Parts: sequence; C-alpha cells; structure tokens
Amino acid sequence: MSGYMLEQVLYDLGTRRDAREAFAADAAGFLARYRLEPAQARMVVEFDVAQLQREGVSPLLTYGYWMMNAPSRTRASYLARLCEAREEGAWQAS
Repeated sequence: MSGYMLEQVLYDLGTRRDAREAFAADAAGFLARYRLEPAQARMVVEFDVAQLQREGVSPLLTYGYWMMNAPSRTRASYLARLCEAREEGAWQAS
C-alpha cells in the first residue's frame, strides 16, 4: 500500500474546509475521489490513527486530521486512541 495517497487524504482533511464538509456528509463518496485500497479507506473512516502511522503516515498529519475531523477533537482523545492500540498489542515500537 502506498502511504502517499493516505497522506494526501489526511492533508486535505486537515487543511481544506470543503474536504472536511464532504467527508462529514458522505465519507465513502469523498474517499472515492482518491485511489485508496478498501483497508486504507477503512482506516480513515474509523479514525484508526495508530494503523495509519504503522502504514507510514506522518504523525503530524494524523494529528491534524484527528483535530479537524474526529468526533472527539481533543489531544487527550487522540493520545488515548494511540495508547489503546499499544495496550492491545497492535503497536510495534521501532
């Protein structure tokens, strides 16, 4: 899987109001504009920031995407999501 397209999606969602509005209105329709594999689109829709980072997406992009789009747009909830992945054993420290 290419991380470039994932990074482009997250960049757009973090910086463009029209992208955020389209994503909020119809996430699947918005993501169809990008060449994402189904697993990649699922990571974006489910706000799986830990998996996005494991796929090579910049933590700065995952944070900006979270803060502009997630249901709970707080630093604490972002860090909690990352910690949940570590506790579940899904996170591999490098």
